Amino acid sequence: MTIPSGAPSAPPGADDAFVADWEAWRAWRTAELAAADGPPSLAATYWLAETAVVPGVPGTWTEKDGGVDLLLGDGAEVLVDGHRGSGRVVALAPGETVGRRLGLPALTAQVTTREGRRGVRVFDHGRAGRLLAVRAYPPDPSFALDGRYEPMAGASTIDYSYALESSPREVQVPGVVHFRLGGQDYAVNPLLDEGWLLLVFADATTGTGTRPPSRFLRIAPPLEGLDYPGTVGLDFNRAFLPPCAFSDEFNCPLPPSHHRFDADVTAGETWPQFLSGEVGYQEPSK
Repeated sequence: MTIPSGAPSAPPGADDAFVADWEAWRAWRTAELAAADGPPSLAATYWLAETAVVPGVPGTWTEKDGGVDLLLGDGAEVLVDGHRGSGRVVALAPGETVGRRLGLPALTAQVTTREGRRGVRVFDHGRAGRLLAVRAYPPDPSFALDGRYEPMAGASTIDYSYALESSPREVQVPGVVHFRLGGQDYAVNPLLDEGWLLLVFADATTGTGTRPPSRFLRIAPPLEGLDYPGTVGLDFNRAFLPPCAFSDEFNCPLPPSHHRFDADVTAGETWPQFLSGEVGYQEPSK
């Protein structure tokens, strides 16, 4: 995957350090998407209620005691967290909803959960090159905002809808982030994702300037930790497209109504550009 030759240029007022930092993030993001098991390579999901065998995986999948095991055939191996696994491999531990990635030469497999069902995602390494680029707005310091985080008492939840689920689900959220954007005050409830606050949002560009239905933004927790109020930064220049922008097999959370901003957030990623003939393909701008 490559950044298009017509890469965005920064507006006046964006200093060299700010632009260089943004370009480093873009390079990291490019590498993440170009990985053999990156989001564009997700090809299919096989539900274990319907089959115990997944094409390309030399073994049998079994649901057991709230988890999922993969029983590999004689001589077969997978890579798990960089280590070779054989025989019976724990693909999903009890209490988990998403399992570890199991690597094979041509594909990566991962157990997922949707509406109580267990399935196996298959990442086809051969699909990794289908994404040419991800377009983005030029870096703009005016979209690097300060916010205020306030923890919520107890196990607080809100309803989030998901792209591939029939009804909303209650999701635990750690707190509220307050910030001002486009002359309006907002109070949002980010998800907790691998130690980050993950803001799922839409704005006035969604569906026109940026790919629907949403974009994501990672917010570092306050220095005091999530149990205490504190200052946070929201740099919308690092807003990124969710995994479902690259494969319809992903089940992405959708923005709640109070995460739909009236402002034009002309910062961050906008549209993916795929190979000609691929779903979602767009001609490069002239």
